[in-house]
Amino acid sequence: MKKMLAGFVLSGLVLFAPVHARELQEYKGSDTPPLALKDLNGKTHDLKQYRGKIVLINFWATWCPPCRAEMPSMQRLKDKMAGKPFVILAVDMGETEAEVKAYIRQIKTDFTVLLDKDGRALKTWKVFAFPTSYVVDAQGKIRYGLYGASEWDAADKIQKITEMLPTATSAKPSPVTP
Repeated sequence: MKKMLAGFVLSGLVLFAPVHARELQEYKGSDTPPLALKDLNGKTHDLKQYRGKIVLINFWATWCPPCRAEMPSMQRLKDKMAGKPFVILAVDMGETEAEVKAYIRQIKTDFTVLLDKDGRALKTWKVFAFPTSYVVDAQGKIRYGLYGASEWDAADKIQKITEMLPTATSAKPSPVTP
């Protein structure tokens, strides 16, 4: 599956990388797809649980050099946003739990990593290149997208996310229904 995903991703990068800048782009797609996956400890995380918070969803893989390059900046962003209603959900694509845990230990991140073992989230979210990221607002709506790696702790990213925070602090979390 890894080779198939790699080919898919590389073809997506070749087709779309020149079109999209490395800045957050206003999202003009359809409604936010569902996302419910297990983390590295086996706990299920449902995007609905994060209503009232700004969520950075990042689709990545350990074998993807641009994905690996942006991970430290994601950790720095998380650290800078400490105490604010902001979370990162990093969705690993099709790798084993052991592979992902080994990599996370190596780079020392502490944001939530989810496992998309069968690629369903990849298909549902229509991810065609790695890394692909979305910023979801406090009401659960995708506001921004970014195809390719980025420095997540850059001033422009922090500004856009910070501008979304007032809506996060005033939004009431939605009850989660099983």
